[in-house]
Amino acid sequence: MLKKVNRLDYFTLMVLVGLVELKNGSAVADKLHTTQSKVSRALNCLREVLDDELFIRQKYGFEPNSVALRIYPMAQSILEQYDKIISTTRNTVVAPYELTVAAHEQWSMMVFNCVTHQCCCVEGGVNVNVQPWSENVSERLCQGKLDCSISIEPIRHEMVDDVNIGDITHFFLVARVGHPILTSADPLRDIFNYKLGLVNSNLHNNRLHRIEEYAHEQGIKLRVALKSPSLRMIVDHASRTEDVCVLSSAMAFEYFEDREDVGFIDISAQWRDCVEQQPESYFLHCHRSVTPLLAQCMARLLTEKLIDIQHHYESSQGLAPTNVRAGVKAFLT
Repeated sequence: MLKKVNRLDYFTLMVLVGLVELKNGSAVADKLHTTQSKVSRALNCLREVLDDELFIRQKYGFEPNSVALRIYPMAQSILEQYDKIISTTRNTVVAPYELTVAAHEQWSMMVFNCVTHQCCCVEGGVNVNVQPWSENVSERLCQGKLDCSISIEPIRHEMVDDVNIGDITHFFLVARVGHPILTSADPLRDIFNYKLGLVNSNLHNNRLHRIEEYAHEQGIKLRVALKSPSLRMIVDHASRTEDVCVLSSAMAFEYFEDREDVGFIDISAQWRDCVEQQPESYFLHCHRSVTPLLAQCMARLLTEKLIDIQHHYESSQGLAPTNVRAGVKAFLT
């Protein structure tokens, strides 16, 4: 038996831990910078030495059985001891934590600044790899191929923590300077006289924009000129056409705040009365392989930044501060 156990080297234990956490062979291979064939050989070695299947193959990966779950914390402990042995024989600087985040345009720089300049919970710091949003982000996150993402809907997967980092509280119409909609007495009705530009933030499930849902419910004919996840593209389009763009969240304000070629009106009150059935929120999604302290720190910093952005807009317009709801406190406790 001792001869068999000697086959459980550092890499093989890393594969065991990776498969329990990520439940996907290709995700483990990516994380360990190796090939799927080597991961498969390591899994076969584990099964032979421990005389147990350990993992049950499912449609999208592997599900650890009770034996694998019992061994998992032991393997983690052994790997920690390996790392301590290495650290005591090398006088090197701790390598930064690598964090891969998928986010829409308006969130990308915020995530980067919050994590790299304000987060001090990880020894060695954090290197952020920001990737653009795409329709398969949720799937990649569940597989462990991404560490985090931000969207307006929870993912609800056992390997992902969804944290509400704040509600969307502001809504705007943006159009070229001098456009009739900017002086309309009933802009939420009159926008349907024009083609609309909408931010497409639901690429992963093709859900309709709220204004599209509202028009359908009211039997109103709606004409969409442009859909894009890019706020910059939407505002640029409004500046050059007669189309009216519908933007959500105070985060959009910086995209037209200092522009002289477009104007805006705040339709937050009318929007909430006529369109919103319940508040939409921003969610930070973290795969459970992410260091818990880092996930908690990101959630707190992003909530604080979102509140700052909302207060900046409100103070610039002489408005009373909005009560911003967020789920970070529950996550932290």
